[in-house]
Amino acid sequence: MVGLGLWNTRADAQARTPADVVRNLVAMQAQEHAYARWSIGQRCGASASVVDADFDAGRILRTHVLRPTWHYATPDDLRWLLALTGRRIDAANRLRYQELGLDARTRRRATDVIAATVAGGPATRRELVHALERRRIATKGQRIAHLLLHAELHAVICSGPMRAAQHTYVPFDDRVPGGPGISEEEAGAELARRWFTTRGPASVRDFAWWSGLPVPVVRDALASVRAELSSVERDGHTYWFAELPRPPRAPRGPGMDLVQCFDEVIISYSETRDVLTTPAVSFPVPRHVDGFTHVVLGDGQLLGHWRTHRAPGSLEVETRVGRALDDREQRALDAAVARYERFMRT
Repeated sequence: MVGLGLWNTRADAQARTPADVVRNLVAMQAQEHAYARWSIGQRCGASASVVDADFDAGRILRTHVLRPTWHYATPDDLRWLLALTGRRIDAANRLRYQELGLDARTRRRATDVIAATVAGGPATRRELVHALERRRIATKGQRIAHLLLHAELHAVICSGPMRAAQHTYVPFDDRVPGGPGISEEEAGAELARRWFTTRGPASVRDFAWWSGLPVPVVRDALASVRAELSSVERDGHTYWFAELPRPPRAPRGPGMDLVQCFDEVIISYSETRDVLTTPAVSFPVPRHVDGFTHVVLGDGQLLGHWRTHRAPGSLEVETRVGRALDDREQRALDAAVARYERFMRT
């Protein structure tokens, strides 16, 4: 029932480039950049090198927006997304700022130093630490993370190109185009329209969880666009959608996908996430100490989990499934593993 098979949606079918994928989904949770790149690549058939090129060029940006975690967004969407959600995230952090000794004056001083540093070119976190420490602004522990977060939420910095394995920051205005702003009501409506188009059928509480917006704001946003949507009652939930996903063509074999644990196919849903579960596997994102945190989907439902082992010049994918597989299913799973390995090699 629920539209969790995002690879079959109209939006994904139109995605030809990594930037198309991110634009279609409005924003994609991305705190684990190495794996989040796969979420982009598998939706448009791009290799890791192509995703990385779009990222380095600024066609995809990675910053804190929506909930207080990393997300990908495109330059055309980031300014209004941040205007809608940034001040709420910043306000929710006030207690943590106090606990870390980051009063308003310190945050302003730090943001000025960060802005001046990135004005001279892309800067790594370590370089920003040095710049702040030179100005006698302490950065130990979680202070640096929250100072950078504050600068992101105030549209001062966003992601820059990778420098080897290190992320960099650049001025927000250098990568995000200006233009006439839109009201909070218009931004909420735009977010609701595009979210239910790409994630529906889904519930209001799903949208509230994903967006980080208060439920009353979410209800107002939905009310603004409900004439463009359809709804259905099922199992005690009201599901909203722009159009139901078209039934896929008859498969030539079992559908198997390796999905990183914060993929939108999982993280978009809270109230209705249980549609993923099966008798064999009951929770999509386990916290196993042995690293099996990523998800194996079999025909759109939970089948098991996977992890990687990396060594210089090699990558090994290991899977753990909740039931015995027949020969066709095993071949499909092997093919899914091969797709991920090919993505990482090219």
